[in-house]
Amino acid sequence: MMDTIELFIKSDITHLLKMSSNGLCAVAAMPTWLVKDCLDIPISPITNIVNTSLFLGVFTRSMKAALVKPLIKNHTMDCNILNNYRPVSNIEFISKVIERTVAFLLKYS
Repeated sequence: MMDTIELFIKSDITHLLKMSSNGLCAVAAMPTWLVKDCLDIPISPITNIVNTSLFLGVFTRSMKAALVKPLIKNHTMDCNILNNYRPVSNIEFISKVIERTVAFLLKYS
């Protein structure tokens, strides 16, 4: 088990953000594509948020907000049967970045 967490640098976070899809989410304050287009401006605060969250072990309530929508499992299924749907949660991009950094840490620790 890891005793310490190494801080991520701007290039690490930039790489994770560039891997993010440009999908829109109603709970997002800013669309992902816009953040990615002007990444040189918000990269320092985003990196600080990620590192602080990991260091303190805190994932704030606002980052947990999600918009859950039902999505049909297969387009050939009957859309009138509720069991043919699965829930899909859309979360803000910063939450996705933190989740990816944790996944990276778990994979390589």
